[in-house]
Amino acid sequence: MTEHLLEVQGLQTEFKRGSGSITAVAGVDFHIKKGEVLGLVGESGCGKSVTSLSIMRLLKDTPGKIAGGEVRFEGTDLTKISEKEMRRIRGNEMAMIFQEPMTSLNPVLRIGVQLAEPIMLHLGYGRKKAREHAIHMLRLVGIPRAEELVDDYPHQLSGGMRQRVMIAMAMSCNPKLLIADEPTTALDVTIQAQILDLMKRLKEEQDMGMLLITHDLGVVAELCDRVVVMYAGRVVEEASVHELFASPQHPYTQGLIQSVPKMRQKVRRLDSIKGNVPDLSQMPQGCKFAPRCSFVMEACLVQEPKLLPIEGLKDRKSRCLLTEQGIRKEENRNEGDAIN
Repeated sequence: MTEHLLEVQGLQTEFKRGSGSITAVAGVDFHIKKGEVLGLVGESGCGKSVTSLSIMRLLKDTPGKIAGGEVRFEGTDLTKISEKEMRRIRGNEMAMIFQEPMTSLNPVLRIGVQLAEPIMLHLGYGRKKAREHAIHMLRLVGIPRAEELVDDYPHQLSGGMRQRVMIAMAMSCNPKLLIADEPTTALDVTIQAQILDLMKRLKEEQDMGMLLITHDLGVVAELCDRVVVMYAGRVVEEASVHELFASPQHPYTQGLIQSVPKMRQKVRRLDSIKGNVPDLSQMPQGCKFAPRCSFVMEACLVQEPKLLPIEGLKDRKSRCLLTEQGIRKEENRNEGDAIN
């Protein structure tokens, strides 16, 4: 058995556009260990949600497709198995909390019916036992009067309650891996804190791995063990959460952290990264972040850097020519020592 619960290698996802296609995810690599929380961060349009949908193989009814790479779950490449096998894994061993609970829940079905469906499918429970398990899950996620709310419709619940229902649904079959796509979006700060505390508690109780997709670095600091930063469909930095905030290496990561409002910050204007994420159909040559980078060099405009380990920093990677230059200096130094 591999030590990695999930291992993504060279994932490439394309979307058909006219007579051609555009690449939304370009060679993404990362892994998640059992019981580990990996944060996937970046601005909107960086490819975070497409990466999660690719992992779950939920691109079937879209113009998108996995064009290359591997997605290994407990050693099994999910890109190679049948849809029937994937349905057995999806919702049972792997589950997902979607970004918008109101659009993810069926508005014409009662909450209990929607919760009971995956329980009956994956756990083999009868209708009565599945309903009892659904009520238990609602209580587990902190919903009061669960035995009454189970017969409500989604529109009768607040945003925080709907998000709790989505978490209960995702957790109902005790998955080994949970993918949470912006789980606190559009919730007020009090409800956000409750949802984060709930996810942390459930993760610790069930020792599951988690992929947390967000643009909120505060959420990352609260929940994650390691972080992968994405930009324009590519991983640009990888580090432990402590190292990332203590010493961000990639200029994009530095810009993201600097743009977070600081307590008692006495400035008239908040920091921001100039420009926008590039259009996937009009990607710049060379480094994709070069048009927005404060450290851009002439070589950045023509040469796209590789994701490489950072000199002197353990288990850290960065996609930047400054990183490559540091590695080349170290290689030249080692060659010189060998000659001497």
